[in-house]
Amino acid sequence: MVSWNTLLALCVLAFIIPFVLFAWQCRSLTQRAHRAETESRHLQRLLHSTEEQSYSDKALFLEALGVPFLLLRPSGRVVMSNKYARRLLSLENNDQLLKSLPEGDLRRAVEGAIAGAPDYEDTLRLDINGEERVFRVTSTRIERPTEHIGMVFNDMTEEERTQTIRRDFVANASHELRTPLTIIKGYIETLLEDPDTAENEALRTRSLRIMKKHADRIVRLVEDMLTVYRLENKEGPRLTMEEFDLGEVIDDTRLRLESMIRERGAVLDISLQPQPFLMTGDKFYWSQIIFNLLENALKNNPQPGLLVCVQAQRDEQGTPCIRVSDNGVGIPAASLPFIFNRFYRAAGGSGVRGTGLGLAIVRHAVEAHGLRISAASVPGRCTTFTIASPEH
Repeated sequence: MVSWNTLLALCVLAFIIPFVLFAWQCRSLTQRAHRAETESRHLQRLLHSTEEQSYSDKALFLEALGVPFLLLRPSGRVVMSNKYARRLLSLENNDQLLKSLPEGDLRRAVEGAIAGAPDYEDTLRLDINGEERVFRVTSTRIERPTEHIGMVFNDMTEEERTQTIRRDFVANASHELRTPLTIIKGYIETLLEDPDTAENEALRTRSLRIMKKHADRIVRLVEDMLTVYRLENKEGPRLTMEEFDLGEVIDDTRLRLESMIRERGAVLDISLQPQPFLMTGDKFYWSQIIFNLLENALKNNPQPGLLVCVQAQRDEQGTPCIRVSDNGVGIPAASLPFIFNRFYRAAGGSGVRGTGLGLAIVRHAVEAHGLRISAASVPGRCTTFTIASPEH
């Protein structure tokens, strides 16, 4: 027979074994739950890190676009934007764009993008820091997974300016060429159709001299146009760098303009410190610079008694500082910002005609040498052109 001790032991084991097994299973389940929770937190951190990286990559991509970009909801809420768009539109994160924009072209462009066709395009003119900028606004509607509108603002200001300059250049060049060609054609027809003029030596000589004068004007215009083209080439002009004496360049220019100086009764005063005033650059273009500045002073001041001063010295860094000044009629303040533009002539000038390209050539040639030219004038008293370091 089984003793009571054995029965008691069996009963105890019957209760203890299931409890131990249950405890072991609970512990195992707890460990699994803990591992699952740890893995879940790890996956959450990984997902959060992936989302942050994805957002960072998107933001980096938007910044790399280099143009203002917006991603909008149909409500006008900004989902994403880059720094260029925030700067252009004065945005803060998650701005309700339509609520923050005042009435005007920009607001109408955004409203047009939201309400417009899937591919919307518009031209926008904005005043930025007192300067008008032209933007081509394009938008694309994105339907999935939720509806968004992407807007891109491409700055077309320089392209429009280039097109305007090109149109003006062609129009002005055509006008400048038409006048002398018309005169030459008229004298040729006179010589061919009028026997008296053709047989009269004095009239014939006068006609030929006038024709030569205007033919020289055409040649000068074409040469100046080619010079401007070379200076404005995207790759820049090919400079032949050499050491030369600025004094020699000025003396050569004086000889070329001697007849005009004599006709005007002008005085040319040269002051170069030190002498010889040695420079390193393209001597041809420096000859163009000096010639055009002196010729500009003489042509715009036909009255006798003109004093033209050319001064040159070096600044503390050794950079040449050159000034060409005259005591002539001066330049109106409203015209000063535009005198270096091609074919520009100041209002109220002397009426003496030139190619209209001289000062444009001067500016491009000076800038090609890493310098800057500026102009100052007091109408009726003086005009001064200064060539110096860009930092001055």
